[in-house]
Amino acid sequence: MTIPTLVAKYKEKELITKTKKTYSVIQNAVLLAKSKNDIIDDNTFLFDPSKTSAQVAENFSQYFNGAKLCLDRNFNGCKDYYYDVKFATKEGGYSLNYPKIILTDGTIISVAQWSSCYRVSNTDCVQDSNGNCVTDADGNTTPATSIHTDCAGLYFDVNGAKLPNQFGRDNYMLKVFTNSIKGSGWAPEGATSLKNILTGKDKLEYIKF
Repeated sequence: MTIPTLVAKYKEKELITKTKKTYSVIQNAVLLAKSKNDIIDDNTFLFDPSKTSAQVAENFSQYFNGAKLCLDRNFNGCKDYYYDVKFATKEGGYSLNYPKIILTDGTIISVAQWSSCYRVSNTDCVQDSNGNCVTDADGNTTPATSIHTDCAGLYFDVNGAKLPNQFGRDNYMLKVFTNSIKGSGWAPEGATSLKNILTGKDKLEYIKF
C-alpha cells in the first residue's frame, strides 16, 4: 500500500477507536446518573421532556469528570464548538446549535432534548438506503409519516472541531429512549458506520462530499 493509503487507514482506525471510547463514556455517564439517583430503567429522569436542552445538558454534564459546558455559542470560549456537520450518505447536514458538553479529551457532545417522547412527523418522504427521497419518472416524491419515540438526541464528535466533521466518520447520533440509548437508524446520521463499529466490523461507510 502507498503511504497516503496507510495514513488514511491509520486515521480511520484512530476515529473508530475514539468512537468506541465515546460511546462507552456516554453510556457509563448515564449509568452513573441512574446509580446516584436510584433509577433503574427510566431515562426521562435525566432526559426530561419538560426541560430545555440547556437544563438537560447542564445536569448531564456533572456526570463527566472535568467536562466543560457550552450552553450556546456566545458563552466564553464556546464559539469554536459550533460548526456544520455533513451527512454520511447524502448532500446537506446539520448546524447542531444545541448546548454542548466538552469532554477532557476534546470530544463534543451536543444535547438535544425533545419536548415529547412520542412525535409524529408528516414531512417525511419514502427514502432509499442512503436517506434520499425516492422520486418517480416525473420527479415527484411519495409522502411518508414517521413516528418517533426517542426523548432526546445526543450528537457526538470524537475529535472535536477538527475535520472531517461528517457523520459516519467522526460524528454520530444516539437516540435516547425511555429505557435505552441506541444509535440512530438513519443512514445520513452515520448509522451504518456506528453499527459496524459496535458489532466489531470496524469499517466506516460514508460518501465523501
